[in-house]
Amino acid sequence: MNRREWLGSAALACVGWHGAAQAQTPGGLDALARTSGRRFGFAVSPGYADKQPVKELLKQHAGVITAENAMKWRHIENMFGMPDYTQADRVAEMADGLKAQLRGHTLALSRYQGRIHTWDVLNEVIDADQPTGMRESVLSRLWGVDRYPALFELARAADPHAKLAYNDYGMEQDEPWCEQRRSAVLRMLERWVQRGTLIDTMGVQAHLNVSRKFSASKLLRFFDELRALGLSIQVTELDVSDAQWQGDVASRDAAIAALYRDFTQACLSHPAVEMIVMWNVTDADSWLNRWSQGQRRADGQAQRPMLFDAQGQAKPAFHAVTACLADTSIHFDRKETRHV
Repeated sequence: MNRREWLGSAALACVGWHGAAQAQTPGGLDALARTSGRRFGFAVSPGYADKQPVKELLKQHAGVITAENAMKWRHIENMFGMPDYTQADRVAEMADGLKAQLRGHTLALSRYQGRIHTWDVLNEVIDADQPTGMRESVLSRLWGVDRYPALFELARAADPHAKLAYNDYGMEQDEPWCEQRRSAVLRMLERWVQRGTLIDTMGVQAHLNVSRKFSASKLLRFFDELRALGLSIQVTELDVSDAQWQGDVASRDAAIAALYRDFTQACLSHPAVEMIVMWNVTDADSWLNRWSQGQRRADGQAQRPMLFDAQGQAKPAFHAVTACLADTSIHFDRKETRHV
């Protein structure tokens, strides 16, 4: 039986969400992830990360911290042209306090040399609808897409021990537009690897949608292709939108939990996947509920995309992920694959 056939037959492995998870939660999500050589974490903003219940949830479960927006240039460069690192520094200090790995999202800054586990050197630069396959932006106009690999050289010089990542969205689900984006990013990464670009890992954002199809086999094939290029994989921005899902809270939560289970199973079965990072902590602080992104539910209710509700209580999604992390029959143990 190959891995994909095995993964399909293992779909029942996480059925007993509540019983398995209840026995395993004292160690936290990161502790469970570490049993197979992986890490688990959250993207946060200083505006809510030091308040309850988020503060306690991070203390219990976070082994990785990502600055949601605080390390992006538009949040550092103020109107007078003087950089302000106050918010970025708070995120770095938070990671230090939690003894968590820090993901730099999205700039290569020498200010944090020696403190960053992974830098997202480039973020969201492909556009499968363009003839070049590349997104047009201020960076592409001022720097030039052909010079993107040089940014990895600059990042390596700024922080020689940090992993260097390319990060992007829309490659996780079983839809034609996702397939186009997977193909476009693979073509770009192949060119970079062939010219010796100093890239270590691919950041797969994983903003999932419960109303869209998911195929573990297609995702795993993409992961195989990334691994063949010599890259590890980090799930960097995981959440599940239920903007179009019809039904009451219980049915929404059940559907969301099922997608979390299927996606987590696939990730844990692949040797190249080294971490899973949630994009926010509770439903209350999720970007899907904070900003007007055209994803509001027609019934006016808030989305329920995270593992914890607005009060910080664990939801079925949390129990699904916890059970999968605790089920060693699912894992491909990365402790035996350090060369990846």
